[in-house]
Amino acid sequence: MTARRVAVFSTRFLPYSETFVLDELRAHRRYQADVFCARRLHRDRFDHPNVFEGGRLYEFTRWSPAFDARLGAGGYALIHAHFGTGAVYAVPFARRHNLPLVVTFHGFDVPLLGSGERLYPKYWPYALLGPSVLRHLTLGLCASIELFEMVRELGVPAARLRVHRIGIDVDRFTPGARDDGAEPSVVMVGRFVPKKGLVYGVRAFAEARRAGAPGRLTIAGDGPLRPQLEAAVRDEGLTGAVTFAGALPHDAVAALLARADVLLAPSCTTADGDRESGTIVVKEASAAGAVPLGTWHGGLPEIVEDGRTGYLVPERDVGALAARLRELLGDPALRRRLGAAARAKMLAEYDNRERVAALEEAYDAVVRATSAPRAPAGAAHRRGAALARSRPPAETTGPPTGR
Repeated sequence: MTARRVAVFSTRFLPYSETFVLDELRAHRRYQADVFCARRLHRDRFDHPNVFEGGRLYEFTRWSPAFDARLGAGGYALIHAHFGTGAVYAVPFARRHNLPLVVTFHGFDVPLLGSGERLYPKYWPYALLGPSVLRHLTLGLCASIELFEMVRELGVPAARLRVHRIGIDVDRFTPGARDDGAEPSVVMVGRFVPKKGLVYGVRAFAEARRAGAPGRLTIAGDGPLRPQLEAAVRDEGLTGAVTFAGALPHDAVAALLARADVLLAPSCTTADGDRESGTIVVKEASAAGAVPLGTWHGGLPEIVEDGRTGYLVPERDVGALAARLRELLGDPALRRRLGAAARAKMLAEYDNRERVAALEEAYDAVVRATSAPRAPAGAAHRRGAALARSRPPAETTGPPTGR
């Protein structure tokens, strides 16, 4: 059976922070995914057989005769854009070639439409054209319940939205050997940007140590807030207890999490509304048996079951974060219990193979809803009505009513 083809639009393919996109592409079974991007990054690390690069002109104009030629030759069932910012590039092609448009919203792209940050020059295209994405999309896939509600409040009918959680490679992220008698290992992994809340993690680690908790902290990643983090480590007297590991490749992150006892994920909503959705590293740490300690933020409550697979505390509450960290560092049996439950949850709910199978079923629903008769270009409301009448799998339709 010949696989259907999907044109995946990704502005840059691929920064280290978006490796989940490649994991998704590699897990397809019934669809062949071709990537259309402005620029290709890290080609030596992130290989994919069909990546087409538009270049600088396309990046600024959203116009590419080569892309039009490929899409016009036929054979594509739909276009799938990652991030609302990437969908800005996809909309003109979807309209010209009368293809359904699926958009995955991941987190920052939704609040950005209403924040002052959209007025920064690099976001001008999104500020101007983002509303057309919402009007034109056939199906919006939201990485968390919170994002589903936010996109709906922007005026997209619920019939054209679904919660679709991103999976992880549960075979790559597995528990390693942990020694209960050794000093516990705490890690933070991510870009050094405000929404990660890493400085609160540093302060909580310092407070836990002052209260007598053992442990060392490794911080993996890089970004604009590195000077502030380094200053916080010095100010808290943690220079000998904290290691900055730098930005690590995926396999090195997997090895780090396999040995870690606790993952700190002190995410917070920034002043301009930027936030996390389904934080990938929390899923990866959970699959590796490291206990996630995060915040009541974004999609984290869907990934971490407070008290069963990890702990959640209010955003920016250093005292609560330190108290839970101290509890975990002092109780190896508790870490083992929560870590085992965390991995079991990932196996049951976030196996990337099953999540991509659900994505392909969502594609099927879009194709069924838009194939006969084909709606005129731009008639997203008609496609949405047809999609609502189709029968997509229950686990991907709308926000769940459970946790």
